[in-house]
Amino acid sequence: MFDPDQGKPGAIAPNLFIGVHFTATGKGRVMVVTDDQVRDFRDKGFIVLKGFFDQGVMDKVSAFLDDLRNKPPAEGPAESEEAKYYEESPSTGEKILVRVENMLGDNNPELTRLLISPEVTETLTRLFGEAPVLFKDKANYKLPGCRPDKLHQDQAAGWNAYCDLFITMGLIVDPNRKTNGALSFLKSGNYEKALMSEEWKPLTEDDPPYSPEEEYMLLEADPGDVIFFDSYVPHGSPSNDSNTSRRNVYITFNRQSDGDMRMQYYRDKWRNYAPNKADDARTDESFRV
Repeated sequence: MFDPDQGKPGAIAPNLFIGVHFTATGKGRVMVVTDDQVRDFRDKGFIVLKGFFDQGVMDKVSAFLDDLRNKPPAEGPAESEEAKYYEESPSTGEKILVRVENMLGDNNPELTRLLISPEVTETLTRLFGEAPVLFKDKANYKLPGCRPDKLHQDQAAGWNAYCDLFITMGLIVDPNRKTNGALSFLKSGNYEKALMSEEWKPLTEDDPPYSPEEEYMLLEADPGDVIFFDSYVPHGSPSNDSNTSRRNVYITFNRQSDGDMRMQYYRDKWRNYAPNKADDARTDESFRV
């Protein structure tokens, strides 16, 4: 979390709520994860927490993403700018915004405070077994006509260069339904905590339902729900063939003991896969996992 007193965008502020368990209320306070939920996470690689963020927070997040969608893209990669990525829809040929990265920290401190709350920090601390550090962030807009996100492990996106474990908080912004490209996750725990494919390659080119079908769960979720998942659990989503968006925000963390690698990650990424503009939208043969 951005700490204005320390001036380090990747650092998480000290957690003031360690050991305190909140109960759900109308004021947005939530219960931190239970021991059973921590065990589920370690067994299956993910947990879903319903209603983690209240409507007031979600209204602000939705409005922020609307404004960000309309904001002109930066002239080039910069630490002080959000990084926008455009692709050509394989179904309509339209040039659409697919995702935006580097939103948090100094770029949008209010959003950072909203989304990396003490409850989030406490949850991550329990799941990691130590304090978290912000690694990367992105908003996937999943607009109508957006391509599939093939079944993959996040760790396969070159993340072994930084450390061997990450946890992502996926925040549901729009209702996620089967019709607009909801995610599917392997629910059986039957996966390796290691790469199961070559780097930068999906686990399969097939669309869901993935095989074996009984081992996967379609995650239909509502605004304010969150999913915490590790960087090895297989997940993916089909194309969005509906007329409604399926916006989600993904905030990824590493263990504090592994250091602050956020800006190094973005510098490396921009050298190899720079943000672009609508006029330079990539095709389905040029994007990466």
